[in-house]
Amino acid sequence: MPDPETGRGHARTYARVLGRHGSGRPGPTVVVTGGVHGNEPAGCEAMLRVLATLERERLSLRGELWGVAGNLRALAAGRRYLDRDLNRRWIREDIARIVNAGPEEAIEDHEQLELLELFAPLLARARAPIVFFDLHSTSGPAAPFSCMADVLRNRGIALALPLPVVLGLEEVIDGSLLGYLCDLGHIGVAVEGGQHDDPDTIDAHESALWIMLVAAGALEAEQVPALAMHRQRLAGGAQGLPAVSEIRHRHIVRPEHEPFVMLPGFDNFQAIMRGQLVAHDARGPVHAPIAGRMMLPRYQGLGDDGYFVAAPVSPLALQVSAALRWLQLDRLVPLLPGIRRHPERPDHFIADPQVARSRVVEVFHLFGYRHVRIVGPDLVFARRAPGVQGVHSMPAEVQTMASRAGGRGR
Repeated sequence: MPDPETGRGHARTYARVLGRHGSGRPGPTVVVTGGVHGNEPAGCEAMLRVLATLERERLSLRGELWGVAGNLRALAAGRRYLDRDLNRRWIREDIARIVNAGPEEAIEDHEQLELLELFAPLLARARAPIVFFDLHSTSGPAAPFSCMADVLRNRGIALALPLPVVLGLEEVIDGSLLGYLCDLGHIGVAVEGGQHDDPDTIDAHESALWIMLVAAGALEAEQVPALAMHRQRLAGGAQGLPAVSEIRHRHIVRPEHEPFVMLPGFDNFQAIMRGQLVAHDARGPVHAPIAGRMMLPRYQGLGDDGYFVAAPVSPLALQVSAALRWLQLDRLVPLLPGIRRHPERPDHFIADPQVARSRVVEVFHLFGYRHVRIVGPDLVFARRAPGVQGVHSMPAEVQTMASRAGGRGR
């Protein structure tokens, strides 16, 4: 278990590319990342297991599978990160700066540039959405669950896993790797497999990988050894938990709030009450602002996410949201009282909370608009790129990195 003060776990050394597998048959490109946080090596270990089985059993894969280790230097140190969180600055402006001006002093700038150099050729030649599958773990004991940006193309993978699904986590966290890739039109699903150094976490990740490869169309179900066991393994930990939840609150820990200390004993999906004492920081007691389910309580010393609060989503709401988006009825949203389009960003909406008082947040969630920020007296809603098929135009920073990688014969 990692040290609760430093977030340090067991150090491990990995190659950037854990392995590749393919048979030349047409099919999806699947990229699995593990260890984006350096104290979360379970995803890398699970990927190595799956790659070894694919080779040993000579399984004929459609498309190609890449296993990629995230923060190599932090993995070697057994720390979540060394200078900054690698999963928080996948923002177009920051990436362009690193690509054009070169990395700054932060070690994670180098890690990010190396990952982009690896991904850029894949992104450049993609004619269909790439499946990105990101494996994580938690600092406290936790049942496995999956999370995704709330776009329809992600649902086929996320809902195929017999795990609770959490919506909106990628939207409330700025600069995540999957958020950046989803905005380019690709598929992005993450799995939180359990506690960092618990051997069961590796098992959960391995099971999720096999099920994902079938859901993505890379393997047939009958090709996967013990597929029923893998499904049962994940389903067993999901009993009694809501099938789908959405993030309603994120508690941000700013540097001036440290030390932030969670009260002991909180688990993922544990019911909490509004006003319940959940932590202490430099300002004093921290109380939950709303009732719901505790998610990802921070029991390590690094990271700016103290905890999240989620609430269940009904199956009916999920079906309604899919229908609304397929019919593209979001074009009618500006007709609602107190709602208008952003004058400079056609994919953003502005809501006057004094006028649009009736369940405005819930309405926007149905259309996938889960990123909300306060601008003056208004609420500004945005969402991930919603396309179901096809990828979006390749940004300049990816074109630059693809060109560099091509010049080196990658």
